[in-house]
Amino acid sequence: MSKRIVIAESDSVMKLPPLISLLQNLLNNGNSVTLISRDIDKLPSNIVESKNFRSVELQNKENDSNPIVKFITRRKETNEIIHCTEEAMKTADILWTSTVTTARELRSILPKYKNVFQLMELSQYGHVTRHIKFSLGDLARNAWKNVVPEENRAYIEKAWWDLPKVPYVLPNKPYYLDYSITDDMKEPLNRMQNEKRKIILYLGGIFTDRNLETYAEALNKDPDEYVLYIIGKAFDKEGERRIENLVNNYNVVYLGHFNAPNHLAFVKYAYIGLLPYRTVHVIGQSELNALYCAPNKIFEYAGFGIPMIGSDVLGLKNAFEKWNIGVCADDSSVEDFYAAVQKINESHDVMSSQCYKYFESVNLDKIVNDIIAD
Repeated sequence: MSKRIVIAESDSVMKLPPLISLLQNLLNNGNSVTLISRDIDKLPSNIVESKNFRSVELQNKENDSNPIVKFITRRKETNEIIHCTEEAMKTADILWTSTVTTARELRSILPKYKNVFQLMELSQYGHVTRHIKFSLGDLARNAWKNVVPEENRAYIEKAWWDLPKVPYVLPNKPYYLDYSITDDMKEPLNRMQNEKRKIILYLGGIFTDRNLETYAEALNKDPDEYVLYIIGKAFDKEGERRIENLVNNYNVVYLGHFNAPNHLAFVKYAYIGLLPYRTVHVIGQSELNALYCAPNKIFEYAGFGIPMIGSDVLGLKNAFEKWNIGVCADDSSVEDFYAAVQKINESHDVMSSQCYKYFESVNLDKIVNDIIAD
């Protein structure tokens, strides 16, 4: 039986590929979906043109360094998403949220509704300000269903918050591998197509927990055989400086940033995909977040048959060893990474075949239908 579902997301929906996948999943299975978010017009056509899709575009976020102005602006934004959500829920069955920020803004009204409380990152607390936090456990215990993207996270959250049931696990797998090629993609795609060396690809944001420098240094050992390509967005000045340093000092090509799902057009030209994760202390995230990472990249690479090299963390190690789709390496060791490259060289065809099997092993339709079932 189809459901009427409101998905509320206070940030841009385009920053969250798993949320795009969820929208496609729900609509493809006959549900009616109202999305409250930002940048909705940038979504794939199979979402925005669906007869069962409705949307409410939130006003653009305002940035101001003045603390008083920031407080007033945040209050205004919170009031807006609360109002929009309450209006949409007048004709809906289920409210679905997926980020800590949205949970913070809607925490006063979430208990009123049959709500799916999804967390894409591993967070024990939410933060009202840098120094004031609140328990996510209260929201999780009052939720109708709890959802996480990785199995270990499910058991961690059950223990943290004394939940009666283990949360559902909804992996960050793309629902479709379809994409469109826009004009700004043609030149960088042509560069990848004509690359004679084996491409080691990093696809994703440029964050402090992604150690790309070690990989770049390792590939300098054999610049005629390998090259590191980076596709992703730097979200701050530090990220921009890192990209500049990588391009200027290593065997690295930076192609820019492209909206999901169009970024998938580049994956098929890679020889190996990178999944670097290291523990960092970030407000709003547990230190365990990287250890039990749940990257959508693992499915994006696997869907195109691209073997992977990842950091030595359990979130990757379990899948790599069970399915033979990649190799974990010490991301602080040039020698360890280069050895991982050679190991993949020895069995690239086998691992590529296993990647396709891993991708097909996850049935998103069944998982989401189980979540929204009464």
